[in-house]
Amino acid sequence: MSGVFLLFSRPVAPLDPDAPDTRRIYLVRHGETLYGAGTTSGDDLTPEGYRQIEALERLLRPTAIDAIYASPLERAQATARTLAGLSGVPITTVETLREIMPGDFSLLAASSTLDVAGFLRQAIGYFVDPETRWDTPYLGGETYRGLRARVWPFFAELMQRPGWRRVVVVAHGGVNNALIGQILGTGEPGLANIEQDFGGLNIIDLVESRPVLRLLNFTAYDPLKADLEASSMEILRSILATGLGVPMTPPGTGG
Repeated sequence: MSGVFLLFSRPVAPLDPDAPDTRRIYLVRHGETLYGAGTTSGDDLTPEGYRQIEALERLLRPTAIDAIYASPLERAQATARTLAGLSGVPITTVETLREIMPGDFSLLAASSTLDVAGFLRQAIGYFVDPETRWDTPYLGGETYRGLRARVWPFFAELMQRPGWRRVVVVAHGGVNNALIGQILGTGEPGLANIEQDFGGLNIIDLVESRPVLRLLNFTAYDPLKADLEASSMEILRSILATGLGVPMTPPGTGG
């Protein structure tokens, strides 16, 4: 017992007042969405999506946030507004944080349920296909190599920018995967094996300007992920099939 007593009675060294403060980036994926179909409020989040982000807002509320940066896509904007709440934290739209882009921009303007379902069936196929590589075009458009080259400069500039300690960045599954993959040092040929659930929170600390991943894909609405055992793509298929009423048959199974 004396050894235990000595262990816990050892004096704690005082904090160095001249040590640099760790700065923190809260990287968030937007809440649940039907990607423009089945919503009437015009903000692209489902009621469940709001519940997810409101749970995160309650968790972050005691934290002094200096700024919120968000993708221009409405599902990210609605997420940012919900996280800001009544705090008055400014939201800055960052064009380069938008999700990976297809070659046919008309796909992004799909309005009918069938059009959205068809687009998302192809999109899910891209992310779950084990043959997808860094230079595989996303629906004939941007590659993952191009996505990382697009989003990393904002993040690198933010890390060098003075005058902040805590910021929130609201983006997308592909964007977050690219950023976290860069921090972890993952490279080609394949994508980083990283899950990003709807409303998932990642914490990136800057320790003497070096980015360190502190937390990965935490979901405030389901901390132990009891209802999130399936992959994010399988969950998305289920959500879309239920929300759109259209079978989201996996690629290669006849539909």
